[in-house]
Amino acid sequence: MKNKGLIIGLWITVGITFLATLAALVVFIVTTNTYQTQLENLYKRSFYELSSNINDLEVDMSKLVAVNDTTTKREVLTNIYNSCTMANNNISNLPISNNKIEKVNAFINTLGGYTYSLLTKVNDNVDFSDYDYEKIEELHTASLNLKAEYNSYISTLKFDYNIINDVDFSSGDNSSFNAGFVNLENSKVPTLIYDGPFSDSVLNKEVKGLPNYEVSKEDAEQIVKEKLAFLEVKNISLAGESDGEFYTYNFNVETQNSKLFVQVTKQGGVLLDITGYGTGGTENLSSNQAITLAETFATNLGYENMHQVWYAENKNIMYVNLAPIVQGVIYYPDLVKVKVDKTMGQVIALEGKNYCYNHVERSLNSPKISFDDAQSKLSKALSVKERNLTLIPNKFVGETLTYEFICTWKDYTYYVYIDVETGEEVNILRIIKTTSGDLII
Repeated sequence: MKNKGLIIGLWITVGITFLATLAALVVFIVTTNTYQTQLENLYKRSFYELSSNINDLEVDMSKLVAVNDTTTKREVLTNIYNSCTMANNNISNLPISNNKIEKVNAFINTLGGYTYSLLTKVNDNVDFSDYDYEKIEELHTASLNLKAEYNSYISTLKFDYNIINDVDFSSGDNSSFNAGFVNLENSKVPTLIYDGPFSDSVLNKEVKGLPNYEVSKEDAEQIVKEKLAFLEVKNISLAGESDGEFYTYNFNVETQNSKLFVQVTKQGGVLLDITGYGTGGTENLSSNQAITLAETFATNLGYENMHQVWYAENKNIMYVNLAPIVQGVIYYPDLVKVKVDKTMGQVIALEGKNYCYNHVERSLNSPKISFDDAQSKLSKALSVKERNLTLIPNKFVGETLTYEFICTWKDYTYYVYIDVETGEEVNILRIIKTTSGDLII
């Protein structure tokens, strides 16, 4: 009996030990999986943030050659320096052998150091030399190559790509993940909705552009019938009400050749937003015809003095930004966006949010400097193609009367804005070409 008791006790001991070991193993596995998940998240975050850093560097370097105002130079240079710092931090978080990304590290460090030296010049009120502009151009070319190579590498990766699976922690030099950066190292690296200028010019949340009275649902329906009469309205029905940025009455509208969803503001009865699609037509409008159609459409809805200030095309669709032009001044805060289907020969969308927020009667002071004086303040690297007198949204609050210069450098197009009173460069935008249209940033 004693032996039997000993055997039972032994088995109990073994069982307890096994369960304890199993529990420890489970804890180890769970802990390991948690750690791997955390590590993978860190790698991916750093990997894709690095992509953003590299894209930002290219865009800001291209802007640097075009800026001439001290404040704007300082702002762009600071952005570049910060992007270099963040890029270095993200690289250090990735499982890459230093010898595999040595040239990329060297370039980012060189760019950061040179940017810092230019910042020192700006702070000392020293102009960039011809040598500086030569180096800026070289560094921009390098950043452009780096951006292309890095984005090309990312495009080869699967959606569910797992970095840890491609890392050989016993021999990092042999990992597939590192191999992806070999091509990057072999590149020529030396030792960024279709939007036009100020397309989101909502200056504040105070609605200033709507009449100071309210309309009923019945009034709103009558407004839709009258404003869209030129489209030959066949049927209109209330689709509800919305209480978002604007309180609106919503209507489903059927016209001779389209079906539309129309929003009318309760305050003032303005047709704020129209979306829809064509149901007939075999037109093939030219770009000029589409622009004229967009301008006429907006005018018929009650938007006054609207003229095209920007357009972009994607196949048969044209996106047209309209702004009031009064006595030679373009009022960018009051933009209206229109979408035209050139094949259908119809407007299929309109959005007047900016206009409804910002449109008021304004009294503008006469410019204190001339166009020529303002143009003399531009970077010598730029070629001016067009110039306009414009009211633009201030970066922080309010509006600023400026001279707009549409310029080119190499294959890039820039919009540069000079304050008509102070001669300061208050904004610079660059057009980015994409496969589906133009962006401006």
